[in-house]
Amino acid sequence: MTIESSQTDPQVQYDPFFGLVAPSEGWVPPLRYLLRRERILSILARVESSALLEAGCGAGALLADLSRRGFDCIGLEPSVRAASLATRMASASGSRYQIVTEPQHNWDATFGVVCAFDVLEHIEDDQVELARWVRWVRPGGKLLLSVPAHSSRWGAGDVWAGHYRRYDRKPLIRLIASQGMSIDHIECYGFPLANFTEWFGQRTYRRMLAKRNKPIRPELASAESGIQRDAYLRKFPVINSSIGRFALRVNFRIQRIMLKTNFGSGYLILASKP
Repeated sequence: MTIESSQTDPQVQYDPFFGLVAPSEGWVPPLRYLLRRERILSILARVESSALLEAGCGAGALLADLSRRGFDCIGLEPSVRAASLATRMASASGSRYQIVTEPQHNWDATFGVVCAFDVLEHIEDDQVELARWVRWVRPGGKLLLSVPAHSSRWGAGDVWAGHYRRYDRKPLIRLIASQGMSIDHIECYGFPLANFTEWFGQRTYRRMLAKRNKPIRPELASAESGIQRDAYLRKFPVINSSIGRFALRVNFRIQRIMLKTNFGSGYLILASKP
């Protein structure tokens, strides 16, 4: 499949298989992101297009996909560095979505879809933040979240990324339901490729943690984790090869087969607001 170059910046490209690719900006999609993206687009294909907010959008790459699918998108990104990257990516790719760094006072009951992908684990008081997201969903709207799965798998990667926790299935369902949301769908995605990359990457994350010299607050680690892609820049040519694409398609199929198991490395949960 050919990659479509941006009409405004040939260095920022859109590929239906990968989404936005912008090596010049330091952004290429990692494997876990691609596995999650495949599932998010599948789930939202069954949801009516409407106003959509992505909380903690990072580089904003997923917003390019969702805006192309008819959603009227806003990305909320409190990290100034990440928001600046997301704004440049949107402008360079000609995508029609807005990036803001602070919530707006008039967001209550505004959005048909509020989503946050691998964000909630970065929040110390996840219940308070979740309640705020739910408040922004209009009646009859949807909340779509992803979180890392299995508290027993806590490791160096979680520390490096600034996580406060990983989630187990039943407590996650109770947390969402406690906000008055009705659970439509939950799946455990990523098996087996995301599990392997998570396990294999522990040694790398331990080395990266050692280079920090001293512990830093999770909030500071979180601000960097969504946009640091140096290692993936070196790996992306392999992923983008014909063999790499074929292998990824195979893993997409295996992932779909295994969604109802609890073997994956992350949960995706879709809920509705009465």
